[in-house]
Amino acid sequence: MRQLTDALDGQPLERALRAQCTGDVERSFALRCVVLTRGDDGAAHQILVSAEDVTERARREVELQRSEALFHAFLEHMPAMMFAKDSDSRYVVLNAQFERFMGMEPGSGAGMRDHDMLPDDIVAQVKAADDAVRNTGVATAFEESVPHPTEGIKQFHSVKFPVRGPGLPEGTVGGAAIDITAIKRAEAERQEAQLAVIAAQQAIIRELATPLLPIADGVLVMPLIGTLDPERASRIIETLLSGVGAHQATIAIIDITGVRSVDAQVAGVLMQAARAVRLLGARVVLTGIQPAIARMLIDIGVDLQGLVTEATLRSGIDYALRTRERRGGSISG
Repeated sequence: MRQLTDALDGQPLERALRAQCTGDVERSFALRCVVLTRGDDGAAHQILVSAEDVTERARREVELQRSEALFHAFLEHMPAMMFAKDSDSRYVVLNAQFERFMGMEPGSGAGMRDHDMLPDDIVAQVKAADDAVRNTGVATAFEESVPHPTEGIKQFHSVKFPVRGPGLPEGTVGGAAIDITAIKRAEAERQEAQLAVIAAQQAIIRELATPLLPIADGVLVMPLIGTLDPERASRIIETLLSGVGAHQATIAIIDITGVRSVDAQVAGVLMQAARAVRLLGARVVLTGIQPAIARMLIDIGVDLQGLVTEATLRSGIDYALRTRERRGGSISG
């Protein structure tokens, strides 16, 4: 009443009122009081009072404030870069993580565009992704590379989506980007380590596939099992020549008892191995030729001249030891 007395004529006084209504329900009202007439002493004599039930409006305002508080909390504390921009690529919302990444002062990013922060080629990529979301109206996730002002290129897992609602301009796009640079680097290092392990395993397999065994001074044995394809035959030559040189061998026994088949190309490689070994001053003894392989060698016309052959590995070893003793450990011719 004191405020009404002091108010100017026609000046409304607005107040909020909470009332306990029927059923113990509390409701909110907006009061509006206007002095119509005054007494001789100036005090309010007639007052027009209106009361509007604003319970639902108040509830919606509280909900809106709560929603905004949650939104800003997530926006400011999420480790992802979060943003929204209009159809002109002008940022209308961006969070603290975004500004920190770009080296901006807090609160300075709103109103800026991509070309204010990024190189032209990156701007073109970003705009293409934005336009795809605007044209399709569908959220999309992808990986992208973004230059950091001081730390070089960073890898991000990004998602972009259309943003629609009252007061939002057509073509608004929202997005979030998580820095996965460390994850991608760890994956690359893990893959590199896996490749190194695989390479080491393959090297061991190759060694096991072409074993070279020294059985006496100057005598080596290479037992072969399985199929001799051209690649394996080439490894045989390489291993044989290295072993003859390393062990100063005079006789190298190649046992093919366990070999299933030999074609013309592989037979040619074996003959090349024999000739190469002879150039090193040693001789190749071929043992374990099965009847089927013998017929194959004859059919394809393989010339075994200059190559010592024995029926079994044992007979080949006996030959090598006898020859070594007879020639004092040196074999030529």
